[in-house]
Amino acid sequence: MAELTMGIAMSHGPMVVSEVPTWFKIAKMDEDSTLLVDTTGKPVSFGELVEATGNRYAEHATEARLTAQRKQVKASLARLRAEVVADEIDLYVVIGDDQHELFDEDNTPAVGVYYGAELEFTPAGRRGRFGEAVGGLDDVHIGYGMDKRNRWPGHEPFARHLIASLLERHFDVAAVKDPVEPAGLGHAYGVVECQVMETPGDTPLVPLIVNTYWPPNQVSPERCWELGRALRESIESYPEDLRVAVVASGGLSHFVTDEDLDMRTLGPLRDGNPRGLLDLPLHLLNSGNSEIRNWIALAACCEDMSLAWDEYIPVYRTACGTGCGMAFARWGAAQPA
Repeated sequence: MAELTMGIAMSHGPMVVSEVPTWFKIAKMDEDSTLLVDTTGKPVSFGELVEATGNRYAEHATEARLTAQRKQVKASLARLRAEVVADEIDLYVVIGDDQHELFDEDNTPAVGVYYGAELEFTPAGRRGRFGEAVGGLDDVHIGYGMDKRNRWPGHEPFARHLIASLLERHFDVAAVKDPVEPAGLGHAYGVVECQVMETPGDTPLVPLIVNTYWPPNQVSPERCWELGRALRESIESYPEDLRVAVVASGGLSHFVTDEDLDMRTLGPLRDGNPRGLLDLPLHLLNSGNSEIRNWIALAACCEDMSLAWDEYIPVYRTACGTGCGMAFARWGAAQPA
């Protein structure tokens, strides 16, 4: 039977896959962003954020500070890579969200499973958050495996099993097999291929697609919890001997860094009380913050496993507070030092 041997949660924003000069380019893009939500959950413009906070975070948005934080990000990714290699993972199931890469607002399923034998990533898939502007960020494309048309292995038998088992547990699941060109799978999945695996395509990957971002059918935190528990049951009922890692891709707070929200997320996990995540205020789980819902699903999937370690890196890329609370975590038996 298949076995869940490891849980991983990781931020997946552009700053995870790029160097500091690109972080400053992204900071400039924040000035035109329509996705900023302040720490009260209110949508704001960049100008309104400047008016409210001024230069409060100027000392955090320096090149020296960001360079040090980039080193922390790379160290966390290296640690994850080393540990998945040591754990001899046979299959990744990645809980992620689609940001108008595979889907658009004309058709956004609440929950979907990609069951194709092959996963396809394309540059066109980055038409999401940054629109055309991301075309100038070559390292971002490369870091997500979306610099060209890439095809890496899925696991159709397990994905079909997952669809069937979720349906048995009363989830209405979109079954997705082939993207409509020019679209492809999004960065929530490409980041695992390119940043966690030793080499992209080394190990089959099954995308579990959860709509955290886009009204009107965002999956509630309670339903994310139920989804995580159903995923665990599905893994353990699969008849083939597979060592499975489940990854929550995304988060924590962004595009305005909110350290209080991030600590309210990490605190219950560190305290061994993962159900405490269900106490997070729903009005704060929108825009980039919404990806915390993927962490909720993973926490339920790993409810009986220990949190081996986590790393939290609160990044402020502008003086007024835009950025990302980047975090990396692993559930499962501790690895030898």
